Amino acid sequence: MSEPTQPTGGGPRERVVLAIILIVVGLGGLVTQVFDVTEAMGGLIVALIGLGLLGAFAFTRQYGYLVPGGIMTGLGGGLIVSTSVDLTDEQTGGVIVLGLGLGFAAIWVIGSIARVAENHWWPLIPGGVLALIGALLLIGGQAVNLLDYWGLAIVALGLLVLWRAWTDMRASH
Repeated sequence: MSEPTQPTGGGPRERVVLAIILIVVGLGGLVTQVFDVTEAMGGLIVALIGLGLLGAFAFTRQYGYLVPGGIMTGLGGGLIVSTSVDLTDEQTGGVIVLGLGLGFAAIWVIGSIARVAENHWWPLIPGGVLALIGALLLIGGQAVNLLDYWGLAIVALGLLVLWRAWTDMRASH
């Protein structure tokens, strides 16, 4: 009769990652008890989870932690700023969308700095689009009217990508 195996709970690296995430989230809980951050609570929680995931990435260099870490940290930062500063509704949306866009861009930046093999340029597309929309909302006024032409801008970008692909294919033959 074989002896039953005990679950290991993951290897040491996985337990360290879990520990990092738990410590960051726990510190966030302590901060919310010590300081009055009730209005920014949601953004703080999102940012802390993102920072925990970025800490896990720093320890493991696994791209799977970098992507949600960048997105959640950027979104959390935007939420924190939007509740900490007196803004119009349009500007509040702009800050949140800008934060999300910067979070996407941070994926590529951090991946480049860390020289991650899986690093790709794809986060710059949603990051750039979101950052541009956020900036236009922050500027307000006539700048917001430019958002009426977002479809045309996407078609133009698609045509540019198609043209580049076509010229690369012709050059390789």
